[in-house]
Amino acid sequence: MVESGSKHTARTEAPSLIRRAGYLLVLGCSSRKRQVKGRVPALELYDGVNFRVVRAFLNQHGWPPGLCIKILSAKYGLIEATDQVEHYDQRLDQATAYNINSKVMESFANFGEAASVFVNLGKDYLPAIKGIEHLFDKKRIVHAVGGIGRKMAQMKQWLNSLPSKTATLPGVGSGRHYLYFFPDWDDYVTEPFLHETENESGLEKTKQYAHEVFGADATPYDGMLVSLAQLYTGKGALSRLKADTVKKTDLRKAMKIPERLLLFGDCGAFSYASKDKPPFTPEEAASLYHRFGFDVGASVDHIPLAEIVIKNDKGELVRQVLTKSKRRCRMQLTAQNAEAFLATCKRHRYKFVPVGVIQGLNTESYVHYVHEYLDMGYQHIALGGLVPKPDSEILAICSAVRQAIQNRTRIEKENVWLHLFGILRPMIQPSFRLLGVSSFDSASYLRKAWLRSDQNYLAADGSRWYSSIRVPLSSSKRLKEAAKEKNISEERLSEMEMRCLLALNNFDGSHKAHLEVMESVNNYGPLLQRRGEDNHFFEKYNQLLNDRPWEKCHCEVCRNLGIDIVVFRGAGRNKRRGFHNTWVLYNKILRGH
Repeated sequence: MVESGSKHTARTEAPSLIRRAGYLLVLGCSSRKRQVKGRVPALELYDGVNFRVVRAFLNQHGWPPGLCIKILSAKYGLIEATDQVEHYDQRLDQATAYNINSKVMESFANFGEAASVFVNLGKDYLPAIKGIEHLFDKKRIVHAVGGIGRKMAQMKQWLNSLPSKTATLPGVGSGRHYLYFFPDWDDYVTEPFLHETENESGLEKTKQYAHEVFGADATPYDGMLVSLAQLYTGKGALSRLKADTVKKTDLRKAMKIPERLLLFGDCGAFSYASKDKPPFTPEEAASLYHRFGFDVGASVDHIPLAEIVIKNDKGELVRQVLTKSKRRCRMQLTAQNAEAFLATCKRHRYKFVPVGVIQGLNTESYVHYVHEYLDMGYQHIALGGLVPKPDSEILAICSAVRQAIQNRTRIEKENVWLHLFGILRPMIQPSFRLLGVSSFDSASYLRKAWLRSDQNYLAADGSRWYSSIRVPLSSSKRLKEAAKEKNISEERLSEMEMRCLLALNNFDGSHKAHLEVMESVNNYGPLLQRRGEDNHFFEKYNQLLNDRPWEKCHCEVCRNLGIDIVVFRGAGRNKRRGFHNTWVLYNKILRGH
């Protein structure tokens, strides 16, 4: 239920818009289906030649504005291509087709006016659409005829005749690119990298971001996402630039971001989720995006979390449950901010692209606000608050949002740019692309380098994760305390540490070198384990040393560091490993190079 007092009642489509002419594609389900887990968009489940053609078209060109794809399913009847369905084994015969005819006609009648209808059905499916010529102009209905190859060619021709343009971002061109934004929170490394055995005296060190390490032409992202929240957290490039409150400051220059990369700004809503309201007004956020030279700027949102963490009167951190009323207020405030933000951008004629951020509680509320934001005039929309949600719910939301957008873009010349905040979800990436998601941001592959115990280094082909070899700093307080409990002197601790580093440095893949690394590491690393606890890294290290995945990677950091890239030790190695993971994500998983 959408909160009262908003401009529109809850809806999945705008009734006043059904008189606008849309494009309708009618397909029959295929016996061939993909082996999927759980519920997926119908267009992703069916794997006959017609569905492969449509998927290839959408992945290459994006969703034409106003296109609606309906599928006659043996199990579900007439469904939207974006509807969530499960795998099944059932065939639609002519008797069933006759039985569902009335419901199919009712659905077509609700579609409203059609600029063009393309029907691609087998003979058993045709009784289901008997009477379609009475609902749409006969001259605008095209039936695929002939063999499979001929029908496929006719459908391709029809799809290519549709307007197929998505709202763009600066320098991106057609808007059909699937973009990845790399969130920044001071994730840089110090160059040059020096091994502990090397002498660093006299060397000048510099801080470098990933785009500097890899070079402008090999940067593993299409842009950087920088949060205005850096201004009050004291961390990040923005916090270092904020002293200049008068003249415009070029963040791109400060971060040495190449011109081909986009600079996307948001407000960092998770950083102030425990507050009653955001730290920025829409006017302040817009002014800051303009001052710092952002290409894209997100409106001021407030996440309607189920619970937040606050300080009580004693200064202790405690959990506080937010009532549904308060959560709805946050959604409504987000929408009000979006409207004021867009008005400010237009009034001051700011050059950055304004993105309206939507916060919702469920599928219905996200769809509701899609309509509201399109009414405001937004051509670029972002969905926030998805991070805590499971894959299935995120897919349901994105599917419903796509359907709403398609209903709203009838007779429009271009479609809506759709961004997902903080969402990667590798298992459902193909679904995102199929549903017309334009861009996303995530630092999960970077942070896995040091936050996960068994997934620190991603193989160059993206096929598997490896656990990095733990060689903790002997100077750390925690390790010193652990050594003291086991009657190991600090001098002995330092010797054990150096033996590990030397064994790793001398590793050449031989059996002898392998044993030396395993012996030294398994004597030193487990010092932090509790008594009686198994060394669960033993087999993982063995696998890593046997496979030597760093030798198979040609990215800049692996070429320069060698085996050091898989050593879990300090920010120098850990962040570079995160850069490598991001490189694999971008080039192998997202781009498929």
